Amino acid sequence: MRVTTLDAHVGGAAVRLVTSGLSQLDGASMAERRLSFDHTAGDVSLLLTREPRGHAGVVGVVLTEADRPDADAGMLFFTGAGGRALSGHAAMAAAVLALNHGLVTPRVADLLQIDTEAGAVSIAVPARVARQRVRAVRFEGPPAAVLRGNVRVTTSRRTVRVDVAWSGSEVVAIVEGEAAGVPLSPSHTLELRRAALDLITTLDEMLTLTPPGHSTAVPVTACAFVGPATDINADVRSVLVRSDGNVGRSPSVSGTAAVSVVLAAMGLLTAGAVCRHESLSGTSWTAEATPTVHDPAALTTVAIAAEVHETGSHEFVVDTADPLTRGVLWQ
Repeated sequence: MRVTTLDAHVGGAAVRLVTSGLSQLDGASMAERRLSFDHTAGDVSLLLTREPRGHAGVVGVVLTEADRPDADAGMLFFTGAGGRALSGHAAMAAAVLALNHGLVTPRVADLLQIDTEAGAVSIAVPARVARQRVRAVRFEGPPAAVLRGNVRVTTSRRTVRVDVAWSGSEVVAIVEGEAAGVPLSPSHTLELRRAALDLITTLDEMLTLTPPGHSTAVPVTACAFVGPATDINADVRSVLVRSDGNVGRSPSVSGTAAVSVVLAAMGLLTAGAVCRHESLSGTSWTAEATPTVHDPAALTTVAIAAEVHETGSHEFVVDTADPLTRGVLWQ
């Protein structure tokens, strides 16, 4: 069995778009196609995103049919820890790869309408570079919102103040890195992971959170530590740590959306203003927050602009005699 991929990174986060080798996915909806993917390609998804062929930071993407008649494609996302309803940075990277390699032809020039398990997203191309290739894209996902502000949380480590936001696809806790006692540095990822998992566990025990558009409670799945930017051209630095222990390499769409909506609610990011958001790896994205109505507590649309860089292509061979065909997930 052979599986081919196109690879790219966006802000330092690795993305792997599957281009061949998988069976046709059945289903009339993204949820049904997810079930079909898990049933027919679950082992392959682990092979592509776990060591020795991948690593914990890789997000895989599969193009599918869309749910909406006016959408251009659907996207399913997966990691070594399992499926993900939406990965914003992976959607951006996959869109650039698909456009540059002719895998998707948008109905409207330079605008991709994508269906995901978390809802509709749009990815626009503000400009093209040499030979009409796409590099920079602008992502708009489901609206974000502040769920709780200035929550006092006592973990096993210390007491901190936390803002809790809905990024449009997941619940993110936002806390100052200095207050949490963790430096925002690549050399302190173990400390960041421990502090985040402690905080996420404590918040899930404390709060019952029902995001807009949901009828049932949703757990906290990520923690964003924020602090001063190291780049004089950036406004804020953050690192997103997920409940599976993964430490974000890029500014992260969920982290950027959550931080932006909190800044907007505080009046620090006004409509039309741009926030330059720096990552742990030193890369920066820009974000604009636009309230859906004139109410700081209302849903807010966050538009995120970033550059995608293609890193290569792969042909993976699945050898049935290999004891690591499902890979190994190292945190």
